[in-house]
Amino acid sequence: MKNLVVLILITMMSLTGTVKVFASDWDVAGKVLTGIAGLRVITGGKVDLIGGITGINKNRYVSSKKYRNQSKNHEYCQQEWVPYYSWEREWIPTHSEYSKKKGEIIVEGHYIKYKVTNNGHWQTNHRCR
Repeated sequence: MKNLVVLILITMMSLTGTVKVFASDWDVAGKVLTGIAGLRVITGGKVDLIGGITGINKNRYVSSKKYRNQSKNHEYCQQEWVPYYSWEREWIPTHSEYSKKKGEIIVEGHYIKYKVTNNGHWQTNHRCR
């Protein structure tokens, strides 16, 4: 089969005549091909004349958004410190305070609560930047 294909190609090449080609013809062809490739680049691959004619693209195009989304998956994720909190209680005994408007005020004994940081752990931040 391979020999048959080679034989057909050699026969076709020998039967075809030579064609005069000038540099200006190739210049025009180069400009056309550059325009077609430029159109594909400008539209982000949505308009692909050569791929559409040859059937290479099969109505699929490459979007820059696709590559941006893929690159986000490979970004570096940082670790952050997650502290543990607890509430502490403290007894405040009866005491007096002074106010300019009311004079001496007696505050009865009571508890106060306040937040305290007790250790923590490192956690991987899944919100990549």
